Amino acid sequence: MYQVEDYVVYGNEGVCKIEAIEKLDITGANVEKVYYVLQPIYRSGTVYTPVDTKVSMRPVISKEAAQTLIEGIPSIQAEIDGPTNATFLKNKYTEMLLANDCEELIQLIKTVNVKEDIAEKKNKKLGQTDKHYLRKAEDLLYSEFAIALGIPINKVQTYIKERIETHAVAK
Repeated sequence: MYQVEDYVVYGNEGVCKIEAIEKLDITGANVEKVYYVLQPIYRSGTVYTPVDTKVSMRPVISKEAAQTLIEGIPSIQAEIDGPTNATFLKNKYTEMLLANDCEELIQLIKTVNVKEDIAEKKNKKLGQTDKHYLRKAEDLLYSEFAIALGIPINKVQTYIKERIETHAVAK
């Protein structure tokens, strides 16, 4: 069980801080059920979820794990083979987001970036499905890395590029 003040990644909500753990006094709610009161870090609002939720919830990645994962980004392969219809892409990308795993998010981001490069070479534009899921994956990944690394979210992408370059030079 998590504690008050812990940072967690909750489903596709992203990084949240646990503000309280309590029984809710809401009409129609099970008065014996205990809930986490979550405050999303990068948006307003409050999320209430039972402590025994079926939604994926895990601790935010550690700083060391984030740095190791960032250094390994060049070895994570994009998945550009397979069907490209919107329904298939939506299902595949949704599955990757629901995995609630930083490496899956990186793979999704790399996949869409490769597809964008291919489209540009053909004087075409990236599809809306790809754009939507790219934004969502970046939001989820960068928000988690920002908390783990202790840096502002708008500095994460630059940090990743610099860390990869530094690591490549050191090899």
